Amino acid sequence: MSFTEGPVHERSDAIVHEPAAVVDVPANGTVVTPVVAAPATAGSIRTAYNARFAPDSIIAGIAGLVILLVGLIAIVRGGFDGPMSDPVVQVLGFTHTTTLGLIEVGIGLALLLAGATRSRTGEIFFGSVLGIGAFVGAVQSESFDHSLALESSMAWLLVIIALVVVLSAMLMPRYVRQSTVIEHL
Repeated sequence: MSFTEGPVHERSDAIVHEPAAVVDVPANGTVVTPVVAAPATAGSIRTAYNARFAPDSIIAGIAGLVILLVGLIAIVRGGFDGPMSDPVVQVLGFTHTTTLGLIEVGIGLALLLAGATRSRTGEIFFGSVLGIGAFVGAVQSESFDHSLALESSMAWLLVIIALVVVLSAMLMPRYVRQSTVIEHL
């Protein structure tokens, strides 16, 4: 997977530092100096810089981190010393079971890793998995009352988070800036 999947804004700069030269200034005082990307030759120093920024990956990482932390809190509060559907605990005002906490940890970790690796494909895939699962949970919340204690409002919140992740991965551009400085000695 490459950094350039999807829209990318790229900027390249080349700066050449020549030894001091005498320049005649016209009467109007305007001096135009063309920027020429000269190849590095013997007696020159070439330094290159690359900077990348992926705002969609930041969104996916934050969403994954929040879901992961909510799941971990649910697991710690629910524990493993009995059936995973009992007890029902409260996390941020929503009911959870240990099973729901494990699901949230899995999808949260996947989104966090997709964001950390800047994988648009991973962000779209795991965001879609989250969105589809949350949508099913939102419209069929009574089916998951016993096993997950999933509330419809929590499921709709997860659908919105999934939509934000998927749409940002598909539509937000990534920024690449490359600079090269050549100094002639």
